[in-house]
Amino acid sequence: MNRIHYYIISALTALLTLNPSPAHAQKNKKKVKEPVLTEAEILLNAKVEEMTYATQKVVFVDSVVVDRQQLPALLKIPSEAGSFRPATDISATCQGMAFVNEMGNKAYLVNRDSMLCSSDLIDGQWTEPSMLEGLETLGEKTVFANPFVMADGTTLYFAAKSDEGIGGFDLYVTRYSADYNKFLNPELVGMPFSSTSNDILYIVDEYDRLAWFATDRNQPDGKVCIYTFVPTELRETYDASIDFEQLSSYARLDAISATWGDGTEREKALQRLQSAISRSEGEEKSSASRLSFVINDNMVYHSPSQFRAEGNASRFNSLCEMKSRISDITTRLDTDRTYYAKANESDRATLRQEILSLEAELEKLQQESNNLEKEIRNAENKETLR
Repeated sequence: MNRIHYYIISALTALLTLNPSPAHAQKNKKKVKEPVLTEAEILLNAKVEEMTYATQKVVFVDSVVVDRQQLPALLKIPSEAGSFRPATDISATCQGMAFVNEMGNKAYLVNRDSMLCSSDLIDGQWTEPSMLEGLETLGEKTVFANPFVMADGTTLYFAAKSDEGIGGFDLYVTRYSADYNKFLNPELVGMPFSSTSNDILYIVDEYDRLAWFATDRNQPDGKVCIYTFVPTELRETYDASIDFEQLSSYARLDAISATWGDGTEREKALQRLQSAISRSEGEEKSSASRLSFVINDNMVYHSPSQFRAEGNASRFNSLCEMKSRISDITTRLDTDRTYYAKANESDRATLRQEILSLEAELEKLQQESNNLEKEIRNAENKETLR
């Protein structure tokens, strides 16, 4: 018997107990009636219990309570993870916070109809926001908020209020399928990131292996708590020997110190956090370290303006775009292969085709990149010898 059936049977038993036969009515009339759960409440309780048993084992580093209205101003995440800005900076037809990727050329935001959209920066102008396909499985009345896309460009986290959730706003995750040109069915992130309160934001900084999420659980009106935690590639749950009461405590985040263990991992995370803060305050990586091209043993270029051979500046820009695309594909392949291991059969079929397509594209790009490098280098060396 599964837990949902158990709850339904328990509720029916309670109904019989709370509605005694006439013969016993007088005897029981002084008894206080307990509230009768509706079918929806029964199913919700069953869902919450199932999710509690699957609570993820996570090390929470720190937490801070802030005014909810101050949340956008406080989200100073490392540039490698992207950035947040008012959605009205992108489009007057949108609201709330917009997330912009690291490259600064793609934004995710919510329109006035509370639908999740994306916009591209083309020739210095943001395109009209277009709705993201594949999220309609959450229902027509779903209200979306606070999107965040990981560095792979395909993994999307967002908050939504829908019939599929367990609280007010819940956190969801999905992935984009290039083959089907839409997102896969969104899934609840799960506990301890899910609750019957409003869980409104989930961010991952892969560069520093840090993450944050925000919730108003256990907070007074107008306040939210921002938790810093250590993200994991694979979902690990607690040992089956832990009793349900303790699991519930972990799921509710009663005490983040209970997740620290011997404190080693937390201490390392705090060091990474301090490094990220320092970097965001001015210690940005040099563009020269990111854009470099070896001409020969004695010469390295860092800017298109340094090239002398005709057409090499344009070729170098094309090469940088290729390298960026190769990096994106490599990251997506790593994510796809990790997700494939735990995906259902339907999603596996989609991922299998996507992985094959990405592998073919990667091989082609790598060959073209190698050829273009040789072309640039040979042309530049000839020019410098004149």
